[in-house]
Amino acid sequence: MFRIRAASRVLGIAVVLHILLAHLAVAGNAEDGDIHQQEFVSEALSQRADGATTRYSADGWLKCVSDLHITPTSTEEISELIKLHTSGDKPVKIRASRRGYHSTAGFGCPGERGSTKLEYDADAILKIMEKASEVEGVTSITMLLHRMNRVASVDAEHNQLTVEAGMTLLDLADAAEANNMSVLAGALSIYGNLTVGGVISTSAHGSGLGTTCSLGDLVTKMKWVNAKGDIIVSDAQTEQGAMEVRALVGGLGLLGIITEFTLQLQPPSLTVVETRNDLDDSHIVPELKAMLTLETPHIISHWRPDLGMYRATLFTHVGSADALPASAPPFDPNARTMYMDAVDDRIASNWSEMMAAWGNDMAMDSNSTASLNADACTAGAIHSRVPFTRDGNGVPVEHATVSTHHAMLAAECSPKCGYQQSHMGAVSEDIEFTIKLSQFDEWVQDVKAIVKTELADSEARLQTQHNHNIKSCLPPGAFWLRFGKGTNTLLSTNTGTEDVVFVQWTLMTSAMTPRIPGKHASISETIEQLSLCKYKARPHWGKNHERQFRHPRCHVRDNFPDWNIEQMIALQEQHDPDKVLEPALFRHVVRRTGPEYSALCTLQQWCYCSADAHCAPDYRCVASPAFPLFKVCRLRPRPPAPPLLHDEF
Repeated sequence: MFRIRAASRVLGIAVVLHILLAHLAVAGNAEDGDIHQQEFVSEALSQRADGATTRYSADGWLKCVSDLHITPTSTEEISELIKLHTSGDKPVKIRASRRGYHSTAGFGCPGERGSTKLEYDADAILKIMEKASEVEGVTSITMLLHRMNRVASVDAEHNQLTVEAGMTLLDLADAAEANNMSVLAGALSIYGNLTVGGVISTSAHGSGLGTTCSLGDLVTKMKWVNAKGDIIVSDAQTEQGAMEVRALVGGLGLLGIITEFTLQLQPPSLTVVETRNDLDDSHIVPELKAMLTLETPHIISHWRPDLGMYRATLFTHVGSADALPASAPPFDPNARTMYMDAVDDRIASNWSEMMAAWGNDMAMDSNSTASLNADACTAGAIHSRVPFTRDGNGVPVEHATVSTHHAMLAAECSPKCGYQQSHMGAVSEDIEFTIKLSQFDEWVQDVKAIVKTELADSEARLQTQHNHNIKSCLPPGAFWLRFGKGTNTLLSTNTGTEDVVFVQWTLMTSAMTPRIPGKHASISETIEQLSLCKYKARPHWGKNHERQFRHPRCHVRDNFPDWNIEQMIALQEQHDPDKVLEPALFRHVVRRTGPEYSALCTLQQWCYCSADAHCAPDYRCVASPAFPLFKVCRLRPRPPAPPLLHDEF
């Protein structure tokens, strides 16, 4: 373990995983049967749906089906298309999106939407796609904006850049550099293949406590087309325009299809990136607050509460090389973010095999249980400390001075990203909520209690079954902690006057085990419900799943100020009275609609259980051991297995 940890300080993710997998015991489990060969895989992995108008999310978790796909190339064309398709007698739903969209919630779907956790073409009673009541008699149209990816205008004097909505963040950074500007590191989301329109419309973010923390903070003007086909330019410098911008930033495209954004950028600048690894999490909150106050407001932290450790990556903005502090490394013009590098095919295959083996050992009573759990704990420790930055020679470093637009923004990794089921045979479950900074410490203590209680119970079962101590860990991945400021926008998750924390957990599960929950899934089920209900947290509009937005008791609408929702509804009446642009999932949010229960709905992330039938086979719906107010799916108790002989360990 020490050798692997030491290696991760100087090697990239691909090499680290190679070293890790060389130590894994996956290949030696023949006595348990061929647990890696699955008769079925999830549809998220197979992506077998027919039809040119079916879209899968980038990670594979969500499927959207619409009647028509249209690829416009201009604002005027969108206007004409909206007028054309809304002129008939048949109801129409229109949403703007892209292929390979980065969302696991259904807000981008104009028609049918569904989970892809189960195998393709599973029995109808087990499927979530059957939603005829929402889309029957409605023509659903997806407008794909990937061809609207150009620079519309440049105002060099004021450092303003106007770009089309389909432009990716990487292309935005390159366009800024080409025009002698830069985007503040804290404003950018990490993954560079997200689009400007998608990021701003869902209030996606970077990290900046009390300061710039998202692209939405940089918007000065927007061009958009409402559901009547009217082309509108909203200027934040005018009273009317400012009101519209507040509704459009984070507004999910409810008022119209945004086609252009004018962004307030800055002159070229540098950012010092420093990663501090292996920090004890006993005082994680006061320590992070001290760094944010005394060093920089731009911090991304990765936390493993099961391992009692966290790391912090600090981004300190400086104007130029002349302004660098003496402690900073010299400027490296070719240094880049490497956090989401592509993963080698062989490594991805081995990773898939390990995750499937661990996932299949759900009762943790096999001869391989001890080695599989040790492998998972090691993988989790390594995965959570993948280097963030590489120098100009491609060598991972913990301290570097880089061009600002390369400080936080990772390059495109598709089709070999670490989160892509089609490549890894596994997926990162992305769950994110926004809480108030004043709640941060209590939330962290609650999460620690949940993780400790659940894993202690797991370890007690392991002790009983195997007659010796076996450590139990969360799946590979980490809790992300990023920071922001309050805004006056209507639906951004950080709306309000208080500074916020964006709390996210990204834990991996196998796509080779479609009818088995991810390991320790009840931990996430508890934290999600606790965040919604106790902390009135707001789920990220682009991440998460259906169930976070349709909790039976704790309604997302009630976690926003009443006036904000009422103002948005009033603006919808003005710009989209027929709700042409409103997705069905947002209607459920507004109406406080509860979940649609069905067999295995928790497995598909469509509900929190209220009965055993909602859980996977061999699981039952019970009170969370840490917070009994919430129901979760947990494995049914089994009689203790006969103790293993010593030479079987």
